Amino acid sequence: MDTGFWGNLEKRIRAEWLLVTFALALLTLSLAFFSNPLGLTRLDHAFYDKMLGATAQAIDSDDIVIVAIDDSSINELGYWPWRRAVHGALLDKLQQARVVGLDFLLSDVNPAYPDDDIALAQAISRHGRVVLPEVIQATGPAMLKPLAPLAQAAASLGYINVYPDNDGVIRSLRLFQGGADPYPHFITAMLAVAGDQNSLHSVQDHTGPLLISYAGNPGHFTLYPYAQVLNGNVPPEAFKGKYVLVGSWGSGLGDAFPTPLSREGEAMSGVEILANGLDNAIGNRWIRVPSLWLSAMLACLPVLLACVALRRLSPRQSFLATLATLLLIFACSWLLLRYAQIWVPLTASIIGVALAYPVWSWRSQEASLQHIDQELLALHAERQGMDVAASTQKAARGDGSLSSRVTQLHGAITQLRRAHQKRDETLRFLSHDMRAPQNSILALTQLQQQPATTLPEPELLRRVDTYANRTLELVDGFVQLARAEGLALAPQLLDLVELLAQCCDDLWAQAQRKNLLIQFEEPDGPAWVQGNPFLLRRACCNLLDNAVKYSPEHTRITCSISPASGMWVVTIQDQGRGMSATQQRALFTPFTRFQEDVTDNPSGAGLGLAFVHTAIHRHAGTISVQSEEGQGSTFRISLPIAV
Repeated sequence: MDTGFWGNLEKRIRAEWLLVTFALALLTLSLAFFSNPLGLTRLDHAFYDKMLGATAQAIDSDDIVIVAIDDSSINELGYWPWRRAVHGALLDKLQQARVVGLDFLLSDVNPAYPDDDIALAQAISRHGRVVLPEVIQATGPAMLKPLAPLAQAAASLGYINVYPDNDGVIRSLRLFQGGADPYPHFITAMLAVAGDQNSLHSVQDHTGPLLISYAGNPGHFTLYPYAQVLNGNVPPEAFKGKYVLVGSWGSGLGDAFPTPLSREGEAMSGVEILANGLDNAIGNRWIRVPSLWLSAMLACLPVLLACVALRRLSPRQSFLATLATLLLIFACSWLLLRYAQIWVPLTASIIGVALAYPVWSWRSQEASLQHIDQELLALHAERQGMDVAASTQKAARGDGSLSSRVTQLHGAITQLRRAHQKRDETLRFLSHDMRAPQNSILALTQLQQQPATTLPEPELLRRVDTYANRTLELVDGFVQLARAEGLALAPQLLDLVELLAQCCDDLWAQAQRKNLLIQFEEPDGPAWVQGNPFLLRRACCNLLDNAVKYSPEHTRITCSISPASGMWVVTIQDQGRGMSATQQRALFTPFTRFQEDVTDNPSGAGLGLAFVHTAIHRHAGTISVQSEEGQGSTFRISLPIAV
C-alpha cells in the first residue's frame, strides 16, 4: 500500500467526516425546529422538570401573602361557597395590603342573599385596591366577568386562565392575550393596581407563555387561614404593603394542578401557582427560552463538538468523548437554568450526539474497508496466478462483513510479508550463494594468467565444471521453489501409487550405485488425490533423492502409502545419519544445510525440502519428519483423499 493509497484514504475520510457532520447538524437542527410536531416536546418537558427540580431555590420573599380557603376554615365557617358578605368582612381586615386579588369567580347571583352583592361591592370600593378574576371562554361570550356591581367596584380585572402542556402540567403563564388591545392576566392587573411600574414594564412585552421559576414544592409562601384572618387572630399589620392573594387551598375544592415539581401525584393549588407567577413578575425571575431558531442552532453546538472529537480520536477515546459530550449537555443545561434562568431544550442535542458515534463509525469503517477492498483487488490482479489470492477474492465477493474483510486484509499482509521475505531470500541468494561459485571461477581464471600459479588443464576444467554445476544446481533449486510458490495448481485426479512408483524408478539407478534397496510397499488399490502432477512428483522425488544421498551403502529405503482420517499418508523411511531436534526445526527453511564441514556431505543448495514443504501445503496437505541422530529419518506426507 503506497503513499497514494493513504493519501486517497485520508481524502475520503475527510469527505465522509464533512458529510457526517453536515448531516448530523442538519438532523439536529430539524429535530429542534420541529420538536413539537415530531413529539419530542414531551421528552424536553421531562428533562425540564428534572432540571427545574434540581435547580429550584427557596424564596425568602415577604412581599406575597396567601389567605387560604383551607379545610380548617371550611370546618369553621361552613360549606363552600360562603356568603359574599363574609368576603366583604375579610376585605375590611386587609385594608393595609398593597393590593388584594380574589382568586375565585363572582359571576353568579345568589338569590338567597341579594343584599350580599351590594355589601361586597361596597367593601371592594372602600378598599380601593382589589382585583377580581375573569375567565376567557372558548365558547359563548368571549369573557366570563364578575357581576356588574362587583366589576365596577373593582380596581381592575384580570383573567385567571391557565394552559397546561400536553401532559397536563402547568409550566407557564400567559400575561397577555388578544389582539391590538390584549386582555391582562390576573397577575398583570395586580401589578398595575399596586403601581409597580418596573415589574409591569418588564412583562408587558411578553405576549407568549413565560416559564414559571417555581420556588419549590407547595407551602413556600407565607400563608394564613381565611378563618383566622376573618376572626382577627392575624393582626392587620401582617398585610401592610403586601401582595395578598385570596384563594382555595382545601383538598376538595378542585382548584389544584400538577406542576414540574409535583411528586407522587402531589398537586399545587391555583392560588399558589399565581403566587409563583407574581413572585416571578416582581423579581423578573421568569425562565427565558431562546427563540426557536436560536434554540435550534444552540442544539447543534454539542453535535459539532462531538464530531470534531470523533475526527481526531481513537474509537475507544471517541466513545468516551461522546459520553462526555452527553454529560456536558446536561451540565451546561443545569448551569444555564440555575444561574442564568435560561432553558434550552435538550432532546435534539442528545439525539444528535448519540447518533454521532455509530454514524461516524459506520462511515469511517465503510470508507476504510472500501479502500482496503480496492487495494486487495489490485493485489489480486498482481498475484492472480496464486491460488491464495484467488481464494481471497472469492471470499470478498461472498462475504462483506467486517471480520471477513479483516481476514482478507490479514491474508494480504501475510502475502506482503512473504514477498518481503522472498525478496530478502533472493538478495541473499544473489549476493552470497550465486556469487560464491562465480567468484571461485574468476579466481581460477586469474590464477591461470600467472605462470607461477597455472594449473594443469584437466584440473582447471574439473574445478570450473564443479563450480558451474554448483551454480546450475542453485539456479534450478531456486527456480523450482519459485514455481512451487507461484504456479497455478490446475489440479488433476492423480494416483499416488503410480506417481510414487515412477519416482522410485527415477531414483533406482542412483540407488544401485550405492547398493541401496528401494522397497515400495504398495497398497491393495489406487490412492486418488487432486493435485498438480509436476509439483507432487517433484516433491516425492526430492524426498527419495535426499534419502539416497544421506543413506550409507547396503541399506534400505522403504516407501509406503496408507489411508488415515480422510488422508493418504505417503511414508519414506531411510536408515541414514538422522537429525537432531534443532535441525528438524529448521529443516524446511530455504538455503538451510547441515554439516557442510563434513568431507563426505552431499552437495546441495538447501532448497529441496523447502520446495517439498511449499508444494505439499499448496495441496492442503502436511509434511512431518521423525528422526534421531544415527537412527535414520522418516518423512510423512498427508494429502486429502479425492472424492
